[in-house]
Amino acid sequence: MSTRRSYVANATLSAIYNRQSTIVRPMKYLTPNKSNSQPKPESSPQRESKKGGSDYLELLARWIVALISLPVIFISHIIAQFVTPGTPGYKLVGAIGFWIGTLLSTDSIWQVLFQGKPIFPWFETEWIGWIGWLQLLLNPLFWISFGISALVQVMEARTLRGKDPQQAKNEFEESKQYTLGSKPNGNIDLTVALWGDYKAAGMKERHTGGAIALFFWVLDITTTFVGRNPFRYTNPGLILACFAYNVASMMAGEIGYNIWKLTK
Repeated sequence: MSTRRSYVANATLSAIYNRQSTIVRPMKYLTPNKSNSQPKPESSPQRESKKGGSDYLELLARWIVALISLPVIFISHIIAQFVTPGTPGYKLVGAIGFWIGTLLSTDSIWQVLFQGKPIFPWFETEWIGWIGWLQLLLNPLFWISFGISALVQVMEARTLRGKDPQQAKNEFEESKQYTLGSKPNGNIDLTVALWGDYKAAGMKERHTGGAIALFFWVLDITTTFVGRNPFRYTNPGLILACFAYNVASMMAGEIGYNIWKLTK
């Protein structure tokens, strides 16, 4: 009897529990979610139109600035081609400077060595004229003068430029491996002479190169100032102008050659 009562009691409690859980569970799902209950903000058409308009205005301003600055940028790129080492324009400037300087120096050599009429009219009482220029191009003595002038410019440019630092360093490091012993005492003269040759090895070439460079400098200065003597004028302004022109005609070829050489 007690067993039947406990069975009935358990069944009653189980029914009550299932009924309560059936009632409570739907309430859990009916609770509103805070994250889903908030409405999504909608983009305003007015804001989008304002943003799109500002972008178009900014793009238009960039195009206007680009069009205005295009000629300036183009000119700056052209100038950069003539002043940047290694560019074709830089090589062209060096080549033009070398040939113009050589031609100016040719005028002096042509006058002094071959007794020709001046090629250019400035600082001269007479010159060959335009017809004389046509005849000059067929004169082999003029081309000999031009070749001598080019040789002078190259040799002078070598003395002005000097050795490359890396080349000078390599030659110095190579020369340090040779250690000179003390001067022989009590040996025959041949031994002393060979010791002297070993001690002065390479100096003859160095002295000869300096003598050759000095010869070309003297030749250039002599032909330049004899061909156009600035002291034949009485006006101090003309004296100074002729002197400056002579110096410029001497240095133009060397500077042009150095510029051209640096591009190789």
